[in-house]
Amino acid sequence: MKPLRHVLLCLALALTACSTVSISNQWKDPSWSGPPASNVLVVGITKSDTTRRIFEDTFVQQLQAAGVSAEQSYTQIPAGDTSAKLGDVVKSSGAQVILATRVQRIEQKTSVTPSGPGWGGFYGWYGGAWASTPDVTQYDEVTLETTVWDARTQRVVWTVTTTGIGTSNIPKAVQDLAATLIPKLKSDGVIR
Repeated sequence: MKPLRHVLLCLALALTACSTVSISNQWKDPSWSGPPASNVLVVGITKSDTTRRIFEDTFVQQLQAAGVSAEQSYTQIPAGDTSAKLGDVVKSSGAQVILATRVQRIEQKTSVTPSGPGWGGFYGWYGGAWASTPDVTQYDEVTLETTVWDARTQRVVWTVTTTGIGTSNIPKAVQDLAATLIPKLKSDGVIR
């Protein structure tokens, strides 16, 4: 089970198809006065260097397309490095905020959809009830936490929890996650 869990964690960052990404919780520091950030350092927290690079590259590309300067952390912090260098990276990047995403949990879910029995009074229903079998689907529900930190004060200014269906199509999943979060960051005044 442990190797499977590791594989799921590596894949989990690549969350979901757009129709299945949903923000389940959100918080913004009411005392944070901004201004909206125009420079973001993107940090993907995962044991998979490949997933981290895909995540950071995609978010940087999508942020830049939205008119916000952004930089990947992996270009300066190699895989497995500790946070000792992070302060230097934040300073050298000129980032006003740090956007970090991590896997919060993965839960295996089961969906049971009964097949309806036939019509035609009690006898038709009774016979159909015996003959029908439910559709059973198992899937992984992945919960991610994305947090934005003020680079100057090192305080959390915005955080959301997203849920979605796990997938092995990491690039598409990260694009869909970015397409969900970046407009929200803009509308909440976290980025310009």
